[in-house]
Amino acid sequence: MIQLAHFPNRYRIMLLNTAFIRSCYLSPVFKGVEAHYGLTPDTLKLPQLLQQDPMMLIPFTEVSLWLEQIERLTGDADYMMKIQQHLTLSSLKVPGNWFLNAPDLAISFRRINHGVASFQSGASYYAQQSGRILKWCYSNSFVKDRARAHDSLRVALTLFNAIKHYAGDNHSLLKVRLSGSPINQSETEALFGCAISWNAPQTELWLDIDDLLASNGDFTYVPEPLKTSIPLSQLENYLNMPQPTDTPKVLYEMVNYSRCYGFPNVDTVAELFGISRQQLQRRLQKLGFSFTYLSGYILCNQAIKYMLEGKEPTEIASLLGYANAHSFSRSFARFRQQTPTQYLKNLKNKKPL
Repeated sequence: MIQLAHFPNRYRIMLLNTAFIRSCYLSPVFKGVEAHYGLTPDTLKLPQLLQQDPMMLIPFTEVSLWLEQIERLTGDADYMMKIQQHLTLSSLKVPGNWFLNAPDLAISFRRINHGVASFQSGASYYAQQSGRILKWCYSNSFVKDRARAHDSLRVALTLFNAIKHYAGDNHSLLKVRLSGSPINQSETEALFGCAISWNAPQTELWLDIDDLLASNGDFTYVPEPLKTSIPLSQLENYLNMPQPTDTPKVLYEMVNYSRCYGFPNVDTVAELFGISRQQLQRRLQKLGFSFTYLSGYILCNQAIKYMLEGKEPTEIASLLGYANAHSFSRSFARFRQQTPTQYLKNLKNKKPL
């Protein structure tokens, strides 16, 4: 995490409006960078907790900084093109690979536009049609400056790989519009097989309307089961994405994310928001919160989530950043009127409905 004094002014947020992206939706970038350049997550100084939890919500300000950092460390502005084979939706592991297990691109197209909202907030995926041209659009106002081009390429290549899943590897687009400053124009055009324009207000992939029904000889549709079931704890992971303007939920997830840098404290969370300690405290007061109560409540809820996953109190105390199990037990009892051990015992004794 960047210290506030070194945090670029362009990323400072005077409001608490913040977008998030799940770790699993960003991990293909890190895996590709490691495979192609040898840059490990530890080299990039990615928090260990982030690497362990694929559903962790990451504020997009952090992502912007990492995307720029990768360009600096690799010395390669077009690193997204070099790792394009890693940028696939299959890495999201939606039950049954729901995004790509559709009979044609038209159905997959709609699933992706709706379903990605569970993996990234503050951004929209949608279609615009002009005659026989269909524009697959991605808009994200929470990514700035140099990172804008990298993020635009990340999504464009991911969607292009989804199109090729149905239309074949040799498929080319009619046109691509990308956000941010130009990166290696000739190589980008060769990769997409069409003209590329940069500095666009949003990312757009142009394809012929008939492409939605195209199918290459290698694609085999596997009929889907009529019913799909997933554990309720896993379902919760897909539903906890806050909208940027939902301040209480944004605060909850930002405090939870701050665990990646140790036990949550007001200074760390203020740095993540790009505001001062005093500004954050004033906002908390207006919402009727104290940071101590808010963070304790959030950690208690997260502790129960870990219990439902089968973790024991000692491990949970470490994951939540407590100095020791006793500190965790005392804090937990404040909110649940029983110790973690007692709560876990009662949980195990409860009969399922």
